[in-house]
Amino acid sequence: MSTLVSTLLRRSLLVLLVSAVSLTSISSVTAQMFGAGAGENPDSENRREPYKIKMSGFLNSLPDEQSLGLVTLGIKSFGGTYKFDISALEAPDYPQLSSTAILRQVGKSEVDFNLIGSKDLLSKIGQAEPGTPFSIVGYFRPRDRTLQLESLSVIGMDKE
Repeated sequence: MSTLVSTLLRRSLLVLLVSAVSLTSISSVTAQMFGAGAGENPDSENRREPYKIKMSGFLNSLPDEQSLGLVTLGIKSFGGTYKFDISALEAPDYPQLSSTAILRQVGKSEVDFNLIGSKDLLSKIGQAEPGTPFSIVGYFRPRDRTLQLESLSVIGMDKE
């Protein structure tokens, strides 16, 4: 009888051990496939996964009464910062995300959006005259406030 109990106990422990190892493997594979932070709430300030935003406004101009906010754009490769008066802001893939939620971190650091992208796109901002109206589309990563530029056009001048 004691041999039977001991055998059953060993087998039960073995099944538990194999199950634990299997579950651990599955969770690590899932983390590798989808990356840490995958599926995070777009509203989170610590989100690592970027999401698309579209904003328009005026570069290096005084804020308008109807503006959503005045933000600082930074371009590290140029060593410059630029003020941008936002007149419209949306996250097309997350329509429930308000412009207020996207701009929640504004003013908490020296630069609100660290712009990265092609030299061609970045130089449009670097060479623009004060008051130039821009439409900016890019992928925003809230955790480090990086905005990877996808497109940038002067409103009324560039073909979109």
